[in-house]
Amino acid sequence: MIRFFRHIRKQLMEQNKIRTYILYVIGEILLVVIGILIALQINNWTETQKNNVREQIHLFNLRIDLQADSSGLARLNADLQQALYAKIKFEESVEFQNFGSDSLVKYFKDQYFILTDFIPNSTTIDELKNSSGLNLISNSKLRRQIVSLYNTYEDLKMKLRLGTEKTQLILRYSSDKMDDINNPTDNEISDLLRDSFFINQTRINYLGTQALAINEAYKLNREVLQLISKEI
Repeated sequence: MIRFFRHIRKQLMEQNKIRTYILYVIGEILLVVIGILIALQINNWTETQKNNVREQIHLFNLRIDLQADSSGLARLNADLQQALYAKIKFEESVEFQNFGSDSLVKYFKDQYFILTDFIPNSTTIDELKNSSGLNLISNSKLRRQIVSLYNTYEDLKMKLRLGTEKTQLILRYSSDKMDDINNPTDNEISDLLRDSFFINQTRINYLGTQALAINEAYKLNREVLQLISKEI
C-alpha cells in the first residue's frame, strides 16, 4: 500500500502536476488523521469497556462486604438495645429505690457483659483507595455515599471504643465490691445501686450514644446497598 502511494506521488512529480500533487498530499494527510482518530476512538471505547468491567467487579465485591457489615451491625444493635433496656431498669430501680428485684444480676450482665466491637469489611474499599478506583464508580451520588459510609464507620468505631473503656472502668470499680465479678449476687448489685459513683457512671456509660451511632451506620449502609443494586 505504501509503495502504491509512493508510485502515485512519483508519477505526479514526473508529470509536473504540482497542483494535483498538493491536493493528493493533503488528501493523504487527511486519511492519516482520520485513521488516527478512528484508532483513538477504538482505544477509548476499549478502555471504557475495561473500566466498566472493573467498576462492576468492585461494586459486586463491595456489596458482599457491606452485606456482611449489615449483618454485624444488626447483631450489635440487638445487643445494645438489650443493654439499653437493662440500663433503664437500673435507673428505675434507683429512682424508686427498688433494689430487691430478682433480675438485677441479669440487668447488670446484660449492660456490661457485652462485646461492642465492630470491624467493617474493608478489603474492597482499601483496593479502591489504593488504586484510585473510586473514580471508576460513575454514579457520583454512590461515590459520595460510599465515602460517607466509611467515615461513619470510623465515627462508630471511636464511640464503641469509648464505650468499651467506660465499661471496663465500671467493671473494675464493681469488681472491688464483689467476690466474683462473673457471678455477682443480688445483694452486691443492690449495694452498687446505692453507690453514687456507680450510679453516675452507669448514667453516662455511652450506651445511648453507641446505639444512635449504630443506627446511623446501619441506615447509611442500607442506602449504599440499594444504590449499588441499581448499578449492577
